[in-house]
Amino acid sequence: MKLTLDHLVLGTADLARGAAQLTEWFGAAPFGGGEHELFATHNKLWRLEASGYPLYLELIAPNPAATPKRARWFGLDDFTFETDEVRYIGLVVRTDNIAQATQKLGADQYEVVSLARGALTWQFGLQVGPYRFPSTTPNLIEWTKGHPLDNVTSQGLTLTQVSWPHDLALDLDWPCSQQGNLPDNSGLQIRNSIGQTIQF
Repeated sequence: MKLTLDHLVLGTADLARGAAQLTEWFGAAPFGGGEHELFATHNKLWRLEASGYPLYLELIAPNPAATPKRARWFGLDDFTFETDEVRYIGLVVRTDNIAQATQKLGADQYEVVSLARGALTWQFGLQVGPYRFPSTTPNLIEWTKGHPLDNVTSQGLTLTQVSWPHDLALDLDWPCSQQGNLPDNSGLQIRNSIGQTIQF
């Protein structure tokens, strides 16, 4: 079973303000986004190139115009963001067999939910209990119809490095340099189209 990095997740309190901030830093506007009715969240997306394969960056925030039907994912109910703060809060690992992946990583650690938006359908493996990041039990995704990167061309953004705690090694095909870091510390580096490095 091959596990790959599907996307990286940044959190913020106000989606419009956060997206404007990232657009300025990246020199590129998001290619898409939308709402998640179940969790009362909404997002914006950017494509990332990497040496191994492309993936995408998700900026997510609570949707003030909606009411969640369950606890918001990625621990968004528990985070307190400073004004205009954009914080690295998660990564999502892609699998072509989420049932097998949850068994491998710990079936009792996951609740799998089926989701859809527009032409996209997917299954998502949520952590059971309090949200933990970084963790040896990352969020899992199996796309069952379509993928956000379908027909999306390069935006000139490159994921150059992901830092991850030594003791939380994940058995997956990383798309770029993966550097062990101090315990309980994680981060990522993105290079924009004019060669500037943005770190989260």
